[in-house]
Amino acid sequence: MDVQANSGWTDRLGTTARVTLIVVASILGVFAIGMIAGFSHSVIEHGHLPTKPLAYAAFAAMVGLLAFTGWVLATLFASFRRQKMSGFDRRYWKMWAVIVGLSVALGTGLAAFGQGEAGGGVTDFLSTDPIAPMTAIVGSIAMIVVLGFTVVYYHRTVDDHEERAYLWGSTLAYYFLMLAFPLQWLLARGGLVPTLTFGSALLIILSSCVVQALVWALFKFR
Repeated sequence: MDVQANSGWTDRLGTTARVTLIVVASILGVFAIGMIAGFSHSVIEHGHLPTKPLAYAAFAAMVGLLAFTGWVLATLFASFRRQKMSGFDRRYWKMWAVIVGLSVALGTGLAAFGQGEAGGGVTDFLSTDPIAPMTAIVGSIAMIVVLGFTVVYYHRTVDDHEERAYLWGSTLAYYFLMLAFPLQWLLARGGLVPTLTFGSALLIILSSCVVQALVWALFKFR
């Protein structure tokens, strides 16, 4: 039997397509985990199950999405293992598996325990309501430790080509922030856009992350 011909749909994809799918599936998986954690926290906080069928349908959809993204990720990583990978490639994909795993664990913890005292559920995740001091301290320490470890791990693993792609992406993302915040402030003074809030600031920062990722991908895969 020809193993290569029966190895699955992932082997018909190029490396760039598989990496893109891994990133997209990881984002969707983290989103599903956050929604599930928010739903569970809301049930525990209020002490009773929701009465609307739509809430159960949404919860079931998130569980299904998490299961599907888990299968996609497992299949994609298995397709890389089937290839004859160099020592660098094995270290590289191990690095990404560790980073994604730590990010999912941290995001799940923040989603589950970072809710405001009002108990607004997952919709309250980006609120500025007070939380327990110990939760804030533990969450802050966890973010510093995880970010510090993953940054050092990433830069000690990648090659010069990806290092250059990362630095170009980070530089242009920095320029984007230098322009976006003054423009928002100026346009808000002119009454053309709303005043800067936590939500709009977060949106600008997330947009800079998109810029960084796009430039990184452009330089890495060109």
